[in-house]
Amino acid sequence: MKFACASIAATGFLAIALATALATALIALPSSAAGAQDQRQYDNDQRQSNTQSHHPDYSKNKYYTLGNREGYQDYEKKQDRANHNHQYRNDDDRKAHDYGYQQGRQGQRGYHPESTDRH
Repeated sequence: MKFACASIAATGFLAIALATALATALIALPSSAAGAQDQRQYDNDQRQSNTQSHHPDYSKNKYYTLGNREGYQDYEKKQDRANHNHQYRNDDDRKAHDYGYQQGRQGQRGYHPESTDRH
């Protein structure tokens, strides 16, 4: 009889422990999901600020425009140019051309500093 009472008490204790663990997990789940959503938002904000900080305003740079036009032509033809023979005035013009080509090659026309991939 003692064994039966001890067995029933142990089973009751186990059920209470299991219920407590389950309740704790259910309470913690929404906060961890919210934390993951906050982390994704933070990562997106960082990615956008990094993109904008790495690319100055090239909207008025003629080499950006040329690169964007060439990149978009290659995007339409589904091929890459073998080389770009341009006489850049300085390194900033070369960077502007490369950035414009990259955006054009992804199908973007014009200056869009907030995004590097629209597809």
